[in-house]
Amino acid sequence: MSDNPPIYRRGHRQANGRGKALQTCRRVTAIVALSVMTVFFVMLGTSAALSFQWITRVQIVPVALSVSGSLIFFWVAVTLLFGRVYCSMVCPTGIVQDISARLPRMSRKMKFRRGYRHHAARNRFRYAWLALTAVALLSGLSLMLALFDPYGTFGRIMTYLLRPLIATGEGATMVTGTIAGIIAAAIALAAIVAVPMKRGRLICNTVCPVGSVLSLLSRHSVYGMDINTDACVNCGLCERVCKAECIDSKGHTVDMSRCVVCFNCTAVCDSGAITYTRRRHRLSIPMLMKVPGARATATMDAPGATDNTEKPRAIDRRRFLATGLILAAAPAVASAARKLDRVKPKEIVQDDTRDTRPVPPPGIASTRSFLTKCVGCGACISVCPAHVLEPSKGEYGAGNPLHPLKNYDDSYCRYNCVKCTEICPTGALEKLTVEEKHLFRTGLATVDTEACIGCGLCAQRCPRHTITMTQKEGRRVASVDLNGCIGCGSCQYICPASPAKAIKVNGLKR
Repeated sequence: MSDNPPIYRRGHRQANGRGKALQTCRRVTAIVALSVMTVFFVMLGTSAALSFQWITRVQIVPVALSVSGSLIFFWVAVTLLFGRVYCSMVCPTGIVQDISARLPRMSRKMKFRRGYRHHAARNRFRYAWLALTAVALLSGLSLMLALFDPYGTFGRIMTYLLRPLIATGEGATMVTGTIAGIIAAAIALAAIVAVPMKRGRLICNTVCPVGSVLSLLSRHSVYGMDINTDACVNCGLCERVCKAECIDSKGHTVDMSRCVVCFNCTAVCDSGAITYTRRRHRLSIPMLMKVPGARATATMDAPGATDNTEKPRAIDRRRFLATGLILAAAPAVASAARKLDRVKPKEIVQDDTRDTRPVPPPGIASTRSFLTKCVGCGACISVCPAHVLEPSKGEYGAGNPLHPLKNYDDSYCRYNCVKCTEICPTGALEKLTVEEKHLFRTGLATVDTEACIGCGLCAQRCPRHTITMTQKEGRRVASVDLNGCIGCGSCQYICPASPAKAIKVNGLKR
């Protein structure tokens, strides 16, 4: 007997080695991306965090909401070429799910006991859910996107749970969110830890809007997982390690719309039957191949038979790519038009300053635009040095929770600070210079003359000197020049009147 191993066995080791190399590269990339995102949120406001800000600019939802045409085209092209690599290498929530799924399967024995199995795709549900999310967003209700966007979800977990925990451990006190924000972050964390332990990437393939959009492209990707049925020994290992539950080992098929390109299947296959390739395997015995419409064709010779079968039609990849280019170019044109109109001081459109409206951060183009683009990640809240921002509990409406607003009873907006506008990755807050911030109106102060005690502290604190003390019915009360007020809230914060503040700042109608 020859000492040389059989030829197929050498091929096995080579194919399996390539699969493990791809898996290792994917894991290293994912760990780096998750580490950068974590450092960015935990160290917000520092120079180190600013150097990592680029990671938020490549997340798909911020890219889409900020209408960044070049990056939209980049992700469309990447997905059409390689599949859903964003989900396994860049998405922070997806990477956390991978870690959670890995924990109960650390040992080889538990890996098989807790193996996955193929499940049919829930296409009706996930695409109906995606359509509902899009309709709600177009209607001005950002609840669904804010709760299920993977970037926003990870941001809330870091901002409301991890960052305060680290600060407390270091002896500092940092409360960055309301009870509603903390509860939302805790529920999200519990979901992305518990669900993957049993069902892997179920969340990504059902309710995640990013996963649903990318699935429409990835099903036509150039590169994909392919099973060589000549080499497959039907061991089922690939199906057991597929956390997307998209491999049918009996039918030898892979649903690329759900595959997150984790390379677990290629790494575990000892026969080298499943590979990541742009070619699709053909059986060495063509007569065993299933041909669409074969049964109908076989009966065509029967008397009275008619050709009513629909022939399979190949995908015109050039036309598909051309359509993608056109769709990607449209946001770029809109972005260019928007940049021509730089942020300008907003005119007063408040008709009744007695109305109670939430005061948003500076830099919003309009209330609708702000509510639509904001995903409630909490970055602006975390970076605010005055801690005047907090997540809303319904002040913007029941359909728009967790958006930042100002609480002037506990603090006020610093006159020369623009950090929140610099950190926003979605374009909900447009970047302002300090000079523009001095003119940007976020609200208007109004005085309750009956409650005013005439102390004059508000006039002394106002950075724009728009508050003066006047005489009214023999009493000294504060008066606000509405043309100069920008709603910084320093007057409301300093007002000592009790039990209610005599001067309050309300938001504007935009």
